[in-house]
Amino acid sequence: MDAQVLRDLLPSLYAGNPDGILLYDRAGTVVAVNAAACDLLGRSASELVGTRYDDRRLGDYGPAESALQAALRGNTRRFATSFRREDGSSIAVDSCWLPAERRGEVLGAFEQLRLAREPARTLFDYHPDAIASVGADGTIARVNVALEHATGYSAEDVTGRHWTELIAPEGRTAAEEAFREAGRGTASAFDALLLDRHGDRTDVRMNVVPLRDGERVEGAYAIARDVAVQRRAERAIERQNERMRELYLVATEQGNSEAEQIDKALALGCRIFGFEYGYLTEFDAGAERILNAVGEAPPVAPGMLLPIEGSLSRLLDDDLQTALVTEFDQPPWRTLFASKLVVGGRTCGAIVFASHRERAAGLDESDRELIQLMGLFVGAILERAQHAGRIEHLAFFDSLTGLPNRVLFADRIRQTLAASKRYGHGFSVMYLDLDHFKEINDRYGHAVGDVVLKMVADRLLVTLRESDTIARFGGDEFVILQPVVNSTSNASDLASKLVAAMAEPLVLDGVAHRVYVSVGVALYPYDGDGVDDLVEKADRALYRAKNAGRNRWVFFDEDASIGPQQSPDLRRREPADPR
Repeated sequence: MDAQVLRDLLPSLYAGNPDGILLYDRAGTVVAVNAAACDLLGRSASELVGTRYDDRRLGDYGPAESALQAALRGNTRRFATSFRREDGSSIAVDSCWLPAERRGEVLGAFEQLRLAREPARTLFDYHPDAIASVGADGTIARVNVALEHATGYSAEDVTGRHWTELIAPEGRTAAEEAFREAGRGTASAFDALLLDRHGDRTDVRMNVVPLRDGERVEGAYAIARDVAVQRRAERAIERQNERMRELYLVATEQGNSEAEQIDKALALGCRIFGFEYGYLTEFDAGAERILNAVGEAPPVAPGMLLPIEGSLSRLLDDDLQTALVTEFDQPPWRTLFASKLVVGGRTCGAIVFASHRERAAGLDESDRELIQLMGLFVGAILERAQHAGRIEHLAFFDSLTGLPNRVLFADRIRQTLAASKRYGHGFSVMYLDLDHFKEINDRYGHAVGDVVLKMVADRLLVTLRESDTIARFGGDEFVILQPVVNSTSNASDLASKLVAAMAEPLVLDGVAHRVYVSVGVALYPYDGDGVDDLVEKADRALYRAKNAGRNRWVFFDEDASIGPQQSPDLRRREPADPR
C-alpha cells in the first residue's frame, strides 16, 4: 500500500486529537504525523515524515522495535520512552503502539504519544535513589534526577551508554551477572562503587529489577542506593572492633606483670591514636607521679613528679571524663589527651597521650571511647594489683601494727639461717613483751591498748636497722631478728637500745603511759642451730628477764651475759649441743 492510502486514514483516526500521533509503515518509517506530535516533539511534519521509529529516540530502541512488531501482529503495547527535541532538551512520554488496519489488513502502526503521567514521573524521576532504565542490550534509556545528581552527568551524557560504565571496574562482573539474572526474570542486588564524571566513587547498593512487557523482559531498572554513610559507619565499627580486640589481647595476655601489661596498653594507644608518648599518672600530694611511660625517648619517666598546676589532669573532675588540649604551651608537647583513671571507685590519676605535633582535628568519638575503655582496663589492672597486695599484706603482716607476722618472720629467719651457714656468721633472736600491759587494757580498755601497741611498734621500729626484722607474734609479744651478729656485744648493744627506747612514757590523749619491755636473747650458733630451737630459747630467756625484775634483757646462756671484754667470737664458735 502506498503512502497516500495511509494518509487517507488519518482524519478519521486522530483529527484534533490532543495526543501526538505518528503513523508508521510496516518498515517503521514515519508517513504522517498530527499537529500535536509536532508540538510535543518540537519538530515540523516535514522533519518527522520519512524518519524511522528509532530516530531521535533516546536510549534503548528495543521496546519501540518490540512494540512495532507487536502492532504489526495486531497487538497493542505500552511503555515509557524519551525523545530529543529540536532545542536539544529531552522529553519523557508514555508511548502506546496499536495496529493501523484497513479492511482487516494491518498496513502499519500508530504510536500515540502523551506526556508521561505525573505520578510515574514523580516515582521515577524524583525517587531519592539513583535509577537508570536499561534496555535489553544494556544501554541506558533513561535516568532520573537522583542519578544525575549522584554522578554529575546529565541524561543526555549517559543515554545510550552501557550502564556498567557508571560502575567501578572491580564491580562490573557482579553487575553483568545481576543483569543476566534480570534477563531471566529475577531481581538481584550487590554492593558496588558508583562513578561520577570526575572518577570519584560512592558506595552504593545496586538493585537490578527486571523491566517487563507482559511476560517478556525488555530490560531492567538499575537502582543505586547511596550507602556511603552506612558503609562508613560499618567500617568505623569494624575498625573499632579490631582495636578493641587488640586491647583485649593485651588485657588477657598471660605471663606479664601488671607494669608490662600497662606499658603494652600505652604502646598500643600510641600506635592506634597516633601519639608519640603515653604515660600513666597518680595524684600525689599536689603533684602527679608518673607510674608508667612509653614512647621514643619519652621526656617523663616512672617515679617523676609533675606539678599538678601545669598538668592536663587538673581539668578532670567528677563530670569531665576526658580532656583534650591541642595547643599545649609546654615543650615538647603540643597536643595532650587525658582520660580519668579510676581505681576502686576513686579518681586517682589519669592515662595521658601526648604528641609534639599540633592536632587541630582532635580525636573522634570512637577514639575517646576506646581511650576511656583503655583507662578502665588499666584501672582494673591497678585495682587487681592493689587487691593482690592487700591479700599479701593480710597473709604476711599484722593487721594492727603493720609489722610482719609469724609467717613472714619464719621465712625471714629461715633465709637468715641459710645465709649464716653459708657465710659463717651468727645472728640473734630476741623475744620481747611489754611489762604489765594487761593493766593498761583493764584500766583504759582494749581500744587504748591497741593504740599503745601501735605506738610501741613504731618506737621499736625506729630503733632497729633496716636489715633487722621485728614481728608481732600476738598480744603484746614481739620477736626481733638481728641477721648479722659476730659477737655477743652486737646483740647486747641492740637489746639495751630496745629497753632504753621505752624509758620515755607514751602520751595518748594527754595521758602518759609508762610501758617497759623485757627481752630474751638467743644466739646462733651459740645457743642452737635450728629456727624453732632458737625462738623457744629466746622465749625462755624472756621469762628469766621477767623473773629477774622486768625492764631488762637477758641472754639464754647466762655465761653470755658477761661484759664485752669477754664476748665470745660467734663467727668461729661451733654450734652448741642440744639441751
